Amino acid sequence: MSGNDQSVGNRGIRIGTSGWAYRDWRGRFYPQDLAPRGWLAYYATLFDTVELNATTYRLPKQEQVRTWCDTVPAGFLYTVKLGRLITHRRSLPGRVDEFVRNYFERAACFVPDKLAQILVQFPPSLERDDRHLETFLDKLPIEYRYVVEFRHPSWFVPAVRELLARRDAAFCIHDYPGLEVPHWITSYAAYVRFHGYTRLYAGSYPRRVLTRWAKKLRELEAQTAATYVYFNNDTLAAAPRDALVLKELLAT
Repeated sequence: MSGNDQSVGNRGIRIGTSGWAYRDWRGRFYPQDLAPRGWLAYYATLFDTVELNATTYRLPKQEQVRTWCDTVPAGFLYTVKLGRLITHRRSLPGRVDEFVRNYFERAACFVPDKLAQILVQFPPSLERDDRHLETFLDKLPIEYRYVVEFRHPSWFVPAVRELLARRDAAFCIHDYPGLEVPHWITSYAAYVRFHGYTRLYAGSYPRRVLTRWAKKLRELEAQTAATYVYFNNDTLAAAPRDALVLKELLAT
């Protein structure tokens, strides 16, 4: 997908945060007097993408999805997270098909040119099972793009990388505590998530760390058509602060 004027240097790196509706961002990121209904529009003046986490726990109403799409400018892209009722299972009983159908009926409400991909986040308890992964991907509609995040180290082997590449699914590079995650490119995009510097979902990244990541992102960008970066350290508005610093570093 092509970038827009807000993309970093118009070079295809999109930077945003994992969600935008956090109360402790008021006065730290959002103006103190800005009502919550205005937060997304404000966010979209500074970033050209967001990772939608709310869909992990519940399906938004059709009217809500339309409001989200209408609020952001042309070129803004959503990444939408797949629901836990689908991802957080060791087996895939028949009812999962119902959950998948319900989820994608709502995902279809997004304006097509505003939906970049679906994020599939597997839980830390799910160990490597190639057959499970193949079966899981078979259940997902082929008209969407997917990125997969693993949180158990057993998945980080060449055979899984080859499986994702064969299925044209992107691999999520991230810094979940206790993991050494490889920097794989398996599909159309590089996809990076920052989960927190001092602890999970908390703590700002030092500028020196973000400087190293800026260099790495330029390397990843050269290998693929698109690059997406999301900060998930939402506590006390660390995420938008870090995202803005990274944008600054990449713009120089």
